[in-house]
Amino acid sequence: MPNCPTCHLDYPPGTKICPRDGGALPSDAADEAGVDEARRAESRAAESRAAESTRVKLGSAPTIPERPPERPPGPAASTAATAAQPLPQPQPLPQPQPQEQQFDSLIGTVLAGRYEVVRRIGEGGMGAVYEAKHALIGKRVAVKVLLEKFHAKSDFVARLLQEARLASSIGHQNIVDVTDFGTTDDGRSFVVMEFLDGESLADLERREAPLPIERSLRIARQAASALGAAHAKGIFHRDVKPENLYLVRRGDADFVKVVDFGISKAVKPGGDDGAEAYRLTHTGLLLGTPLYMSPEQARGDEDLDHRADIWALGVLLYECLTGEVPFRANNYLQIISQVLTHEPLSPSRLRPELGIPDAVDAVVMRAMEKDRARRYQTMAELEEDLERLLAGDQNVGTRPVVGAPPAVRAAAPKRWPLVLLAMAVLAVGVTAALRRPGVAMAPGPTPPPVSPAPSPRTVPADSPGAAPVRAAAVPLPPAHKVRPRPERHPAKPSVASPSNAETSESVKRGVLPPASKEGYPDK
Repeated sequence: MPNCPTCHLDYPPGTKICPRDGGALPSDAADEAGVDEARRAESRAAESRAAESTRVKLGSAPTIPERPPERPPGPAASTAATAAQPLPQPQPLPQPQPQEQQFDSLIGTVLAGRYEVVRRIGEGGMGAVYEAKHALIGKRVAVKVLLEKFHAKSDFVARLLQEARLASSIGHQNIVDVTDFGTTDDGRSFVVMEFLDGESLADLERREAPLPIERSLRIARQAASALGAAHAKGIFHRDVKPENLYLVRRGDADFVKVVDFGISKAVKPGGDDGAEAYRLTHTGLLLGTPLYMSPEQARGDEDLDHRADIWALGVLLYECLTGEVPFRANNYLQIISQVLTHEPLSPSRLRPELGIPDAVDAVVMRAMEKDRARRYQTMAELEEDLERLLAGDQNVGTRPVVGAPPAVRAAAPKRWPLVLLAMAVLAVGVTAALRRPGVAMAPGPTPPPVSPAPSPRTVPADSPGAAPVRAAAVPLPPAHKVRPRPERHPAKPSVASPSNAETSESVKRGVLPPASKEGYPDK
């Protein structure tokens, strides 16, 4: 009876592959020779069990009430009953389904003459993934083989080929590297990619969610960097979810690899030439996972762009931080309805005991805006805010106001109170200066007023006989300029003209300045 050297379980004779780990079971000539004998013994035991069951039904039925059924006497009957009892047999493990067994039949085969299939890793929506080894150089690789039910459909084959082309064309360290493409002996397509020794983010969340805040931010930042590189090439993933983020441990840190570009959309520049080769979707086919589907995807909009990936990454970060998805319902239709109509709680309100900062809330909720015009417009913006959060900067997640002046958009301190204070101080200073008493003027010649007919005989002001003039310090109202009134002094003898004599009384009364050349009679 074959025994698996890995799991140490026994299997029925003739089994060559362990259904649990896919390893080959050891066999020898004795096992091959005993297969027929075991089958004959089991056949004889089955016939004995059938004969005993028939005899009991016919001869042991009670004919009198309260009388127990009679047992057949005699040693022969006892011997026959003993012989009819089957020998204890080991219980075989449940055999895999025929379809899965067909995929397991690839184990041990060599694909395209280069890749020897070692074991099966898992299965996705389009194909099964195997670990393989390069036959010449011994390098470990992962081989994704298209499921048998899809291998005859040309659109799925084209989608698998598209995945290989798109992933290899991006060339980013956080995107899985695809190296080869081919077909199996039975016509199924496969792609060869780098082997990732780790686990998916979905497996990590099932085991440890909610994740620490810093770890969640680092995973999201690497995913944003990878998707941003894809967007720069005109490639939109459209199926971002934890199952498509693979975590490889490098030292003590997570290294993210984005996989499965199977339903990605490539925007080919230069018009519509060859557009059908890039548009591999069906009418009515739901692409993406409803839990991480953006509102525009849920509505079935045709003009999907890179902002659908920004929404999905926001939902993914939400799940890492809280351990729950933002929209929960009993079926996918109700989830889609919530995606379109309901506003989810922020991570800190859903799990207040986790102490999620408001800045992290702001980044997550902006990435999950239902209106894509209000989300982050590029993955580079989201990646920048995630880096600032990791650096301790809390001023993130704010939305710029369209059309607002820079003073409104920026978070700079307001300076208009200082401007108003400076203006008020200046006004007070000017007012005080205007109300201050005038300064006494130094003795000197007073500028003569304009006269229509000056008298040539008028004595100049600076003559020896002219009286000195001094301005009195008289407070003046600020709104009018008044000529200072001269002080009265006794007149000195001087040579004066008749007109000067006539105007002496006016000068004395202060009507005219003493140095004035104008002459007005008093009467």
